Amino acid sequence: MNISSVANSLPVVRNAPARSAAPAAQPAPAPADSVSIGQQQPTQPQPPANQPAPPTENQPAPPNQGIQPKDWTILVYSVSDNNLYEYMQGDLDEAERIGSTNEMNVIVETSHQPKGGNVVRMKLEADQTEGLTSPVLQDLGPTHDMAKSDNMADSIAWAMKEYPSKHFMVIVSDHGGGWLGANHSESTDSWMTVSDLENGFKKAQELSGKKIDVIGFDECLMASTEVAHQLKDCASYMVASEEVEGGAGWQYDEALGKTANKKSRVFAGEVLNYAAQALRARDPLTPADMAKGVVQMAEGHQRDLGTMSAIDLSKMGAVSAAVDNFAGAVIDSGLTSEDFAPVKQDTQKFYEFADMGHFVELAGEKFGGKIKDAADQVKAALGEAVIAEQHSDEYPNAKGLNIEINKNYGMHGGQQSGGAGGPGLTNEQMMQLVELMVTAMSPEQLAQLNALMPMIIEANAQMHAGQAGGEAQPQAEPKAVNNPPAHNIPNMDKAKQDRVDFPAYEQIGFAADTRWDEMLKQVG
Repeated sequence: MNISSVANSLPVVRNAPARSAAPAAQPAPAPADSVSIGQQQPTQPQPPANQPAPPTENQPAPPNQGIQPKDWTILVYSVSDNNLYEYMQGDLDEAERIGSTNEMNVIVETSHQPKGGNVVRMKLEADQTEGLTSPVLQDLGPTHDMAKSDNMADSIAWAMKEYPSKHFMVIVSDHGGGWLGANHSESTDSWMTVSDLENGFKKAQELSGKKIDVIGFDECLMASTEVAHQLKDCASYMVASEEVEGGAGWQYDEALGKTANKKSRVFAGEVLNYAAQALRARDPLTPADMAKGVVQMAEGHQRDLGTMSAIDLSKMGAVSAAVDNFAGAVIDSGLTSEDFAPVKQDTQKFYEFADMGHFVELAGEKFGGKIKDAADQVKAALGEAVIAEQHSDEYPNAKGLNIEINKNYGMHGGQQSGGAGGPGLTNEQMMQLVELMVTAMSPEQLAQLNALMPMIIEANAQMHAGQAGGEAQPQAEPKAVNNPPAHNIPNMDKAKQDRVDFPAYEQIGFAADTRWDEMLKQVG
């Protein structure tokens, strides 16, 4: 399928009048997935006495028996129990403008806990007005923790069973931190490590008997070598961004059409719009096409989605093997962190991480020999795994997956990104760092902050004058070697994340399965 031709030739669904989720009358029984709270049930086929009642609070939706599967079911798993709540609800409102169609189920689980509400499950029905109007199918109560792997697994398995389809995609939406994990529930201080994510996706497969086709991360930094390695057996494809999503604030609706909603991000609505158009045109929307379609959507919104990659997870075993071989070649070379400092300095950065493909490419060019041979093998394996990738001009050397390149692992607000021996934050890095702090600001507040940027940059220059690099503030007390350092997850409240037990790099699967961690201790 030619993705561009589909996107360009079909009418834009967003500006069309609201549609019913199903025709007014059907020659066959209405499927259970069209049931809404308060909706009258059809009477033509089965005896009314056996018709299940609409789902009520804490009561599961009726089972789907004998229903013809749709082409796709898309579950938006919107954790939203944190400072991104308003924006994530805006995402869902955008998704509702597309809603479910005859070919596609759009299911949502989201938390209203920041507003004193409950975690709920919904089936989105097309609606063009501002605010969510789709019926609640299940109310999971005020204490349900969406940042627990068992609960995520239950949600995915429930959506698969109740809304059968040929293909299944889950879009996980919340805070992200690359190999540190994702999904923050403030009310319980919960956080999902990459192992938790893996366990949740695998348990969903055990419960449903079906493998996920596409995992999409509407979260920062999740197009990570470490994440893709951990999830290689959990789905067929993964779609995510190497960089922080949003930058100076999430993209407002001018990119999406004439709507009144001013608190939304571009990801969910655009993806559903693409899928709905392709499916109505009866194009075969394969999992690979869906993953590539997300990348194409991001290409039109590079202010907020500066990078986006689609990864064939079945190829990640070969990528990890090649990376392990590269790490071994570096270890055997006896090179030091001083030798690698120029490579680290010049490698494409994403917040605290670096582009993996660019890093090994530069190392191969600089050192040659076995390191060059190993780097070429990594590049070849990466080329097979990355089936689609887009990046803005700000990231010219983005190749699809980021990776950790510092032996003092973790994120400290962008202050490692200059590499060893750097002069602190550059003006550009300072601008990016401040922009990351203003996700929740209104356009007016953002304009005021931009007016102050020259003074902020000057203060940064004075703070780092005479220093060879490193932290602006001295470390109060050295931490124990075995304890993970303090982290700074993009856009996540610092006081809240200080209560989260983040993993050490040595604890993740990629560090255990490859020699990358050993290499970083030598040259990182």
